[in-house]
Amino acid sequence: MKHLITSMSLAVVLLSACGTRKFQASFTEDKPLYAAVNELVKRPNNIKAQNDLKELYALSVQRHEQAVAVYRTSSDERRWDKMLYELNALQEMYTHAQSVPALLKLIHPNNYLQQLQDIREEAAAYYYGKGADLMVANDRAQSLQANDAFRKANYYVNGYKDTKQLIEQSYEQSVVNVVVNRIDDDNLFFNTWGNTGIRYRPEDYQESLVRELGGRNANIVPARFYTDRDANRENINPDWIVDVRWRNVDANGSVPYKYTRTVSRDIQIGKDTAGKPVYKTVYATLHITRRTFTVNGALDYRVSDVVNNKSVDQGLISDNLSWDDSYATYTGDSRALDNNDWLLVRNRNSNFGPSKEEVLNTLMKRMYPDLRRRLEQATS
Repeated sequence: MKHLITSMSLAVVLLSACGTRKFQASFTEDKPLYAAVNELVKRPNNIKAQNDLKELYALSVQRHEQAVAVYRTSSDERRWDKMLYELNALQEMYTHAQSVPALLKLIHPNNYLQQLQDIREEAAAYYYGKGADLMVANDRAQSLQANDAFRKANYYVNGYKDTKQLIEQSYEQSVVNVVVNRIDDDNLFFNTWGNTGIRYRPEDYQESLVRELGGRNANIVPARFYTDRDANRENINPDWIVDVRWRNVDANGSVPYKYTRTVSRDIQIGKDTAGKPVYKTVYATLHITRRTFTVNGALDYRVSDVVNNKSVDQGLISDNLSWDDSYATYTGDSRALDNNDWLLVRNRNSNFGPSKEEVLNTLMKRMYPDLRRRLEQATS
């Protein structure tokens, strides 16, 4: 009877402390333990749940602590995160137990905050030392690795020693000056193309690449970007050079397709004696010539490390452009032609097809996003 009263008293405390709260395990292995806690809250006189709770808690503690001990002897750099994972599971068990005072009569949880802090300190010290060793070489690749190591040290312990200053220093040592040269077209123009006054300016795309890659204030990748003109003006010695060149621009036109179309319109030619309008149907025949054009273009790009005389990246980007063009002459009564018909007729005296500038602008706009993405990846 005394044992039954104790169980009932524990249930009252549990219910008053938790209400309808349900505990959920953040770690799969601990689900049986939290199920036992929830069972005890729902059924306070369940002796089996009380016994299960004590046994399962001991097993969970043993499993997590053994895992920490195993990871501590590992050479895997991820051991710090794995140890923190296990200790966080233990600390969460402790925190949940503290939120239900009655559970403390069944279990005696440990506080793992100090161990968590110790592991973070160990991890920070490890990565700090690794970064310092890498910095000695004063090499770009190792400076990048050092930057990553110092960032990890600062992640585990924010403000650890002078990591923030070393993060900036290692980044500066890893930065390369990248000069993007003017996009060369090799005079790949066809004299048969017209000129509509739309200018193709390779400098515009060159400047866009430099600007969108971050320019001299780039912070996404460890590089600063300049046009060749800016580099010359500011006496910047390039570490890497980007060359972009039109490899070819091939135009293919179809055999002209000719056909006729008859058009008509009712026009007013006067009024009758009653003053009502009098109409007459007039006719004209359009003699239409239609041609289809296709242009295939290819851009060759190359990223070169001029300091070490080696290629960083290179590739080819291609696309194509197709369009139809038509013009017409007519016979018959011009009054039968509508606005669209007149456009075809007037097109007879214009240059057939788009201008060379329109072609290059359109192809470049299509290939530009891929070119920018590849250059960003190469410099990252």
